[in-house]
Amino acid sequence: MCHFNHVEVFKRNGETRVKVGAGCQIKHLLKALNKQGLTIPSLGLITEQTIAGATATGTHGSGKHSLSHYIESLRVACFKGDENVAQVADVNDGVELQAARCSLGCLGVIAEITLPCIPQYFVQEKATFCQTIEEVLVLEKQAPLQQFFLMPHSWLFLAQERVVSNECRRHGLAGVYRVYWFLVIDLGMHLTLKLFASILKSKKLIHFFFRRVAPSLISPRWVVIDRSDHALVMEHELFRHLEIELFVTRPKVSEAASFVADILKFADDANHKLSISTHEKLQKTELLDSLESIRGKFTHHYPVCFRRILPDDTLISMASGGSEDWYAISFITYVEPRDDFYALATFLANSMFELFGARIHWGKWFPQTGEQVNQLYPEISEFRNVCHQFDPKGVFRNAFIREKLGLE
Repeated sequence: MCHFNHVEVFKRNGETRVKVGAGCQIKHLLKALNKQGLTIPSLGLITEQTIAGATATGTHGSGKHSLSHYIESLRVACFKGDENVAQVADVNDGVELQAARCSLGCLGVIAEITLPCIPQYFVQEKATFCQTIEEVLVLEKQAPLQQFFLMPHSWLFLAQERVVSNECRRHGLAGVYRVYWFLVIDLGMHLTLKLFASILKSKKLIHFFFRRVAPSLISPRWVVIDRSDHALVMEHELFRHLEIELFVTRPKVSEAASFVADILKFADDANHKLSISTHEKLQKTELLDSLESIRGKFTHHYPVCFRRILPDDTLISMASGGSEDWYAISFITYVEPRDDFYALATFLANSMFELFGARIHWGKWFPQTGEQVNQLYPEISEFRNVCHQFDPKGVFRNAFIREKLGLE
């Protein structure tokens, strides 16, 4: 698929579009578009993925729809029409397009995607520490592109306030800030956390880092303006890790954040006493007994990232359906073996499903069952119908798809 890497900018009805080969990495697409003063409407944290892989799994940034939402048309190699002869089908509208935008590869092999282009823009960024998530959500009104982090063991919130800037050039401090961020955060912080958590396996050092060191790494006085494809991405791909990402709707995010903090404290400290609210929730959902699988067994060692996603016009992307915004809550580990993290992540997946109707990112670790998926995605039957039209013999289905989506 790496040979399907063309980038073709064109006009349609007076608006700029781009046809991009499915195997083109997002970073190469951005580079090609920037030469013409353009970019795409939404960016995820990482740009190493191919455009087909990113859209097929609902990759998203913060403050906009997922990238899948913006697909206007695509070409797919499939068995639609004649189940014995492969053909290339163009998908342009209707429920088929909604299904194909985020399809997990179930329809066939994506060959080309068409997206709208927007003028390149600049983003102003400022870091702010907050005591509560309510303070962070208030900031969102003036910084709609912001993402924020819950810092474990200090339990402070760090908001990266981001807003589209009226300035059309890079701020002089941006270059210094990006170098600092790369050396201190992308390299220094990650190496330190790997050393403390994975090699030394020291709970005390992890606590010390987040309580004493982490708050001093970022100055709230820095205000930086940089190009969107520099400001909105990070270098998560530099270090091997495992991640689970859970999605809850906006009305539930504050309650979910409190619940997450309480569970992480319980997993870190066997003597931690759960709040009355958490205890009652788990008792009501009959999940109290399963708490023993995580009691004092895992010290979380990475900031918990929160990102807001606008509702998608898709069938099964994590932000699909309804009119509510969604918040992605991300948990990352560097520790191997990962049995204790799997236990924590499974408990979070099951409890947050029961309490908040949480969905899980398709492209990351996915412990939810097919029965839970059935309840979470009201248009799953429509998606299955489209899959049977494009792939009647199930050529493109594997064990994961059969189990999670009920596609036999």
